[in-house]
Amino acid sequence: MNIIEKYDKPFQYGALALNLVMAYQFFMLWYQPTPNDIEKISSYITLMLFEFVLVHSGIFMAVMPKKLSLFIFVPFYGIFALAFNSFSKDNTILILYCFVILNRMRFAFSNVPLQIKARVIFNAISSMGIYFVLIFVVLILQSSIPFLGLTPAFLNETNFLKNIDATGEFIEKPHVTMCFGFLYYIGLSLVEVYFLRKKPPEKTIKKFETLKNIKSYKVFKNKERIR
Repeated sequence: MNIIEKYDKPFQYGALALNLVMAYQFFMLWYQPTPNDIEKISSYITLMLFEFVLVHSGIFMAVMPKKLSLFIFVPFYGIFALAFNSFSKDNTILILYCFVILNRMRFAFSNVPLQIKARVIFNAISSMGIYFVLIFVVLILQSSIPFLGLTPAFLNETNFLKNIDATGEFIEKPHVTMCFGFLYYIGLSLVEVYFLRKKPPEKTIKKFETLKNIKSYKVFKNKERIR
């Protein structure tokens, strides 16, 4: 058993803890913001916009070859992280990105059982589905989302809208973004809890085994041709 497989459960619990912390942060910024939280609110809005790009990385990291993940996808997503991080006042996004990517790219350093890899792919697909379903639901029902602490009066008093240059529903209506972020990370937490107790379907694992055997066979045939 390699170290990645040995500490797989701690990684899962770590991801669950991170998602719960993020859900709590979004809820508190929505429910009880203070004037000192304005920059933090802007950073978390940027984070949810950045997640549109990041949410795909779990699938790519799990299915792509190790070298491709390390030398192409990590720098590629790193450029996006630096770009979005430049719009925030602190390094929240960059730090969070490092934790998320390190958790996802651990499979690039070692071979893991197909069951674990299948679970990671299922998890990544579920996360992407949650993001895109929620974004439509939240935008459609935004008129029903309560302001809680992010009232128009609070935004005017803190000059929130005057301090941002970009426009858009998620930027001009931070209560909608905080609601979306809270629900999104709660959804990710539920996915992590599910995969802590359940295993991917056997059919999916068998498909991965078949693909792996086909790939191994092709590599073997290529070596034979070279000889």
